[in-house]
Amino acid sequence: MKSILATIALLSSAVIVSPLHQRPQAHSLQQETKSVKTAQILQEYEDLKHQSKPQTHHAYYYNQRFLSSTSSGQSTRSTDAVLFPAFCITLGVLVYYVLSRVSFLTQWLPYTAALFLLGTAMGSISTVKHHSDNILNESIQAWTNIDAAVLLLVFLPGLIYKEVSVGLNVHLFRASIWQTILFAFPLVLAGSVLTALVAYFIFPYGWSFNLCMIMGSVLSATDTVAVAVLMNQLGASPRLKVHVSGESLLNDGSVIVFNAIFVLKFLYELGVEGVGEDIGWARGVALFCRKALGGVAVGLFFGFATLAVLGILNRRFTREENVMEVAASLGLIYAGYFVADYVWAMSGVLATVVQAITIKLYGRAVINDKRLLEDFWTLIESLLNTVLFTLAGITYGSILVENDATFDAREWGYLIVLYLFLMVIRTVIFAVAYPITKRIGLSTNIKETIFQIHAGLRGAVGITLALALNAEVRYLVGTGQIDSIYLDQTRRVFGFIGGISFMTLVINAPTCKPLLIYLNLSESSEIRDKIIQTYHAAFRKQAITEMVNLLAQPRFQHVNFSFIDHHISFLADLSTSELMEAVDRRKASTPPDEYTEPHLSKILPHLAGRVDDAEAAEAPLLVNPRADKVNDQLQTLTESKVVTPELIASPNLIECRALFLDLLRSAYDLQVSEGELVQRLFLTVALERSLDLACDQVANGKPLTDWTYVNAIDPALVKFDRTVKNNPALFKCLECISPGIREKWKQASFRLNIERAMAFMAAHRYAQDFFRRDFDDADPELSEAARLVLEESQTEWHKAEKALNRRDQTFVERSVSHKFCSILLHSSIVYIGKLVDQGLLREQEAEKWVEEVELELDGVNKCHRGHGMRARQCSNMSDMASGRIRQSSSMSDLLTNTSRHGRSTRSVRGDSNASDVLASHSTRTHQSSAMSDLLSTGDNE
Repeated sequence: MKSILATIALLSSAVIVSPLHQRPQAHSLQQETKSVKTAQILQEYEDLKHQSKPQTHHAYYYNQRFLSSTSSGQSTRSTDAVLFPAFCITLGVLVYYVLSRVSFLTQWLPYTAALFLLGTAMGSISTVKHHSDNILNESIQAWTNIDAAVLLLVFLPGLIYKEVSVGLNVHLFRASIWQTILFAFPLVLAGSVLTALVAYFIFPYGWSFNLCMIMGSVLSATDTVAVAVLMNQLGASPRLKVHVSGESLLNDGSVIVFNAIFVLKFLYELGVEGVGEDIGWARGVALFCRKALGGVAVGLFFGFATLAVLGILNRRFTREENVMEVAASLGLIYAGYFVADYVWAMSGVLATVVQAITIKLYGRAVINDKRLLEDFWTLIESLLNTVLFTLAGITYGSILVENDATFDAREWGYLIVLYLFLMVIRTVIFAVAYPITKRIGLSTNIKETIFQIHAGLRGAVGITLALALNAEVRYLVGTGQIDSIYLDQTRRVFGFIGGISFMTLVINAPTCKPLLIYLNLSESSEIRDKIIQTYHAAFRKQAITEMVNLLAQPRFQHVNFSFIDHHISFLADLSTSELMEAVDRRKASTPPDEYTEPHLSKILPHLAGRVDDAEAAEAPLLVNPRADKVNDQLQTLTESKVVTPELIASPNLIECRALFLDLLRSAYDLQVSEGELVQRLFLTVALERSLDLACDQVANGKPLTDWTYVNAIDPALVKFDRTVKNNPALFKCLECISPGIREKWKQASFRLNIERAMAFMAAHRYAQDFFRRDFDDADPELSEAARLVLEESQTEWHKAEKALNRRDQTFVERSVSHKFCSILLHSSIVYIGKLVDQGLLREQEAEKWVEEVELELDGVNKCHRGHGMRARQCSNMSDMASGRIRQSSSMSDLLTNTSRHGRSTRSVRGDSNASDVLASHSTRTHQSSAMSDLLSTGDNE
């Protein structure tokens, strides 16, 4: 039944979209003019065909002329238009980075406001250099001349759907529907009329009342995305949040309907045949009702059509199907807007709002991957806002530097006056409506009404409508149909709308937080502080538990606690009693046959001076009771047997080797995803290259030799090193740029060698554990092939172990200690993320914690690389601690315990503790946690 319904919905959409000739009259002149231009170009192309020029030249000429025609009569390659959004997105990433790293800017300069400012600068430069031969300038000009209909169609559906699908509580919205309707229709109409009266009687521009109503209606559209985020962070009441969000959504629809009516009336005043319509008041009311109610009907149709399509894509665990669900939502949202606005001439915005509400209300059970869908639309919203506000700033900047002084000092004064009038008008209409809003829906109060008045930001929808009007009039002026004075009027209108949007972003948005706190509309700070302190204690407790889990791994048995004390502030006051409580918790939560004692030999001496419990201070340093058992299991599986030629040529052996390499690839991927190899570019490239080359060798029947490929130095680096050594002048130049570069290069090489060996050994231990567990009871032939693969892997593992043992053990200890700190900090960030996902922490509260932990993690990385004062302090600290509690040990002792049963020629020498870690974690409930611990066995920072 769902399949039939979905098919009918899609076929109906195709039938509805087909009568494209029913487009609104406002765009008919553009289509006719473009058709004439196309005919002219085709005629020029036919004329060229009769000349003696090559045919390829004719085709090139036709493509360039046809694709480069713009509404303003200028000529530019259409491929240049791709550059502008790419540039905007890259610029947006840079802006975000700067704002996120400078707390003062984040508080007082919103992301969209920063883009608007940069766009203004770009627009000013682009206008001054309008005739310069610059690709970016040509791309900017192409976007400023974009068709008005395309502008609305590209930006509005994505922005509106995201606001509903992620930020709106649809059940409370239904309960407060009469309040939001009051906010969105009568109050918007009243605000539009009062704003139009200000522009008509106070501004000295002689605008028609229809143009004033356009500006009034556009300035009545509120955009509360930033405010909604703030209310979520501060814990505002659900009623206030739904009032603010619901008003923004519905008044977007009503504003666009009002705007469409008065745009038709304004265009009719221009006197161009076939453009605009003379709409009387009765006709206007009827048109408003038809557009609004029709938009609701189209939204319901496409909403249930979307649900039907999502319902038939019901293979929840198929990733491709989940991606197709996201694609279906994108296509049907934009299709619904297009059909409503450009086929049936209804309200596309209201259709999108209703469609999104329908999907949000009934779609949870048919959406396979909610997180994927929300992340996709969050990305769409971010991209659209980035391009839109940059484009608005560019248009605004071009207005500011025009020679005709469209926007000079006088206009700036009127802009301030307009802002004050808008605040007064919004206060008056909300005050008049307060007796009604208090008695209907979810009710309200004085404090919430005051905040809602102040939170009426202007943003994306208003800017889009202003850009569309300016583009429409620009087109008519460019075709010579009307006088350029009308373009000056619309440009000045856009200047006021853009200025008001910017002022509300930099004045209202930053002051919403202190106002919300002053009105006591957020949760009590004292109560919230107590809750946060509770979670902070849980966070610290989890960090101590994770530290004990890491200390149970053999490679961390000689971790220098001075590094933990120095780099991890929330463990600086750790006591022995807390540490032993964590040990007891670990022992109680782990099955006896899987339990391994943590290595505390280098931890307890540091904590001795902090302990109140003497017994805890002298806790025994236990060894691993399961090492011999696990080592025996691995040794039995890999003990030497006769390798026959049939086994060497067996397809089972080739397949087992390929499977082992796949397991290695999975292990390396998990090391990256869990923070083990973050920012290790050369190392990850070497590891991936080793697997790719080994796969080719294995496919040809050759044994595993991936350590050879991991250990190979990139030819480009070898060539660079030789060039530097053989060229003293180049070496001196590099010394000037970076003093001590030879020593830095040597230290970096040491770190890379250690990291390479440890990551390699961890990945092989992970794959060996899978083979040992899964192929022990397999088919005899398959088990024999798996045994041979394990032997080959063990041989490679020993090569990495020998390479590691040749390194300076003091340097290795420092690297392992830094790695310990890095893993512990990374797991702490993951734990904070879990608190947010569970709703126990708000994003703003979590961001502060994450920022502090990331700063400490950055300090660990810098110290490990030998940068700055922290590195020197760490080095001195390591030397002092080494003199105090140094134990004689080799790297084999650091990573593994020597087997208690001797070493055979094919033994698993040094594997006991590494295998122990595999066994101790392999049966955990959550595989990701086991993988994290397992990979930590052989990885490094």
